[in-house]
Amino acid sequence: MSHAEAHPATFPIDLSDIDFLTGDRTEQYREIRDAGAALPLDLGPGYPTWVVSRYSDVREILRLPEGRMQPLGTASPPWLEGPALDRFRANLVQIDEPDHSRLRTVVGPMFIPRRVEQFRQFATESVRRAIADVMSQDCSVDAVQSLGVAIPRGVICRLLGIAEDDWERLTANQHTFLQIFSPVPLDSAQLAALNHITRFYLDYFDEFLTSRPAEQHSPFVQLLLEAERSGDLSHLEVLSLMHTILDAGYETTRTSISNLVEILAQQPDVLDQLRADPDLVPGAVEELLRFRTPLHVRERYLVEEFRTSDGTVLPAGARALVLLSAANWDPDTFVEPDILDLQRVNAKAHVAFGGGMHHCLGAPIARIQLQETIRGLINTFESIELRKPGQRFPDLIFPALISLPVTLHPLKTR
Repeated sequence: MSHAEAHPATFPIDLSDIDFLTGDRTEQYREIRDAGAALPLDLGPGYPTWVVSRYSDVREILRLPEGRMQPLGTASPPWLEGPALDRFRANLVQIDEPDHSRLRTVVGPMFIPRRVEQFRQFATESVRRAIADVMSQDCSVDAVQSLGVAIPRGVICRLLGIAEDDWERLTANQHTFLQIFSPVPLDSAQLAALNHITRFYLDYFDEFLTSRPAEQHSPFVQLLLEAERSGDLSHLEVLSLMHTILDAGYETTRTSISNLVEILAQQPDVLDQLRADPDLVPGAVEELLRFRTPLHVRERYLVEEFRTSDGTVLPAGARALVLLSAANWDPDTFVEPDILDLQRVNAKAHVAFGGGMHHCLGAPIARIQLQETIRGLINTFESIELRKPGQRFPDLIFPALISLPVTLHPLKTR
């Protein structure tokens, strides 16, 4: 949701404020949590909306078996049309039962731990190449482009079997496509831009599928094609799932890698701690995801009445905007949440990847890429220096860094 789309009534902060959307948000999220477990928010005509920010309530709503991505009796927002509507109705991330389970059953086997672990070598190689490119530029780069954008390329291109030469044009308009997640109607210009980029993605993957025989595609794509032949997936669902791997896998990983670099520059002792004890890396990834959550808001529609931890009752049919990042900074769950603690015992309890049946399917692959990024950085660089503050995209849901000028200083022993 862009900075012009929210019009709060009695809400304690202005969700449309540009400084909030592009800033740290820690204090504002604390103010929202302190004001109540669930707060009404006026987003104009439509379903009554409540903002839920405390960890226990967010986690419970995400795990509700009857919680829906769309209002009961509907399959998509009424303002969508054209290619965006087609893409939405076939999108694993946004559809409800029974179609959600049907699609997840098809692709789930590709994301079991044994299969996911094989991508570690691709992640390691992608990190190595990105760092080599950084070194070739005298170590002064935009970390978003040189690390955040570059590192996911190797894993996602290998998973889909697409050419790495296509990476730049496939990721150049990511923010435009993310408008498909807007909880409020898009204006005509936004909808036209969304439909244009959605048509591009659907056509790209359709042409890619016909570019070679089925047996020459990657195992993941072969799985989708076999499901289409057996009638378990429609052709549109095949295209949508391929784009979902690109879209969801790229967005979360690019944002998290960029956030990681920013934190390491802001808190140089973290880099030293990780270098001194590399065994901290897996836990550090969980703490980093908690501390700087890549996706801030998820949406659920309540089939039944829901009572929050402070007794507030959300009526059946209400829309809940759950603030993942605010929940991950809840002091009732995470002691001193504003401190990055690499040995936090409950760091993995974060809700950065959502929860319940819509928990991010690609989370294990994202974790591997973050782990290997940290290992590559601590083995190569002594410190990371911010040349100027990073800039964030002004979006309530996806406040991704769009630039982060840094200088990385190589280890003196190298």
